[in-house]
Amino acid sequence: MIIRRLIILSLAMAGCCAAAVAIGGYTRQLERRQLKQDLRTWEDEGGNLAPSEAKALARTAAAA
Repeated sequence: MIIRRLIILSLAMAGCCAAAVAIGGYTRQLERRQLKQDLRTWEDEGGNLAPSEAKALARTAAAA
């Protein structure tokens, strides 16, 4: 009787853990997809990931 309860409890815990991992993976995938979409939108609106050469030189000169 005790062994049967232990097995059932173990299976229930494993199922909960599997569900949590699946939900977490799906959430991360949605966040990553949204980030890529936001980045594309930002670039389409004129955003630039790389700073211009003049700004980069000014920052290095100011830091020195």
